[in-house]
Amino acid sequence: MNDRIRELDVFLRVAEEASFSAAARSLNCNPSTISKQVQRLENRLGVRLFNRTSRALALTQEGERYLEAAQRVVEALEAAEAVVAAGQVEISGVLRINSTLSIVQSHIAPMIGGFLRRHPKLHLQFVLTAAPVDMLENQIDISLRSGHIPDSSLVAKRIASIRWIVCASPEYLKRAGTPLSVEDLARHYCLNFLPGSFRSTWPMRSGSKTVNLDVKGNVGANSADLLRLLALQGIGIVRLSEFHVGRDIADKRLVSLLREHQLDVEEPLFAVYASKRNLPPRVRAFLEFLDETLLARR
Repeated sequence: MNDRIRELDVFLRVAEEASFSAAARSLNCNPSTISKQVQRLENRLGVRLFNRTSRALALTQEGERYLEAAQRVVEALEAAEAVVAAGQVEISGVLRINSTLSIVQSHIAPMIGGFLRRHPKLHLQFVLTAAPVDMLENQIDISLRSGHIPDSSLVAKRIASIRWIVCASPEYLKRAGTPLSVEDLARHYCLNFLPGSFRSTWPMRSGSKTVNLDVKGNVGANSADLLRLLALQGIGIVRLSEFHVGRDIADKRLVSLLREHQLDVEEPLFAVYASKRNLPPRVRAFLEFLDETLLARR
């Protein structure tokens, strides 16, 4: 087993450096030793992992697949070591979390006390924004976001699911009437996200079909919190996540509409962070706590 781990380490270093010589310098050994290790690995697997020429060294298709698997093995080893290390060293420092106000209020704030009791030397800083921010530029450790994650260089771990609800205040419904069909929404004043946002169209069920409605109204915003406040004031009908309006509906400040026409699809909530490799203990501890607490609440 130790020989295989050594082979794995050599393979990863050669793949990273794209050179036997550079890998040898990095591992403080001879290039011939590196070459023999790679050849032994290839012979054992029965495939060629690298294409070699006098001027270049590149992974084969089999090498690319082996690289992906090898990286997962290394990540698992690092995670196992981090679990042991976390039990020996008290976690401290500053954990910077980016999210929206509504997500933090509904899902994170209620359990933060338990997390801080577990890690009393850890300091939390919340950076609350309507839209995601550049994590590197703003020194963000972890971002909690729903919907599409555009940056493929980030790791996105699904931690919960979100339902979206069409609703309005009792005052608005008393004044404008209650829509009974999807078509009725065309005659109502709707509060919505700005045009071009993937949430500015409302997916609904009309008979056996799914339709994406372009609803009309005189107010648009890039803030779900603002749209919620306007709906509470009786200005119009809104479609927001359960994070935003779940408590308002439970307390009858808002009324859920067209339930039989709303799709059952749940939008994922992700914990987004920079990399699985060399994950800081403070980030790993928070991810583990999210797993425990959100799983218990599902």
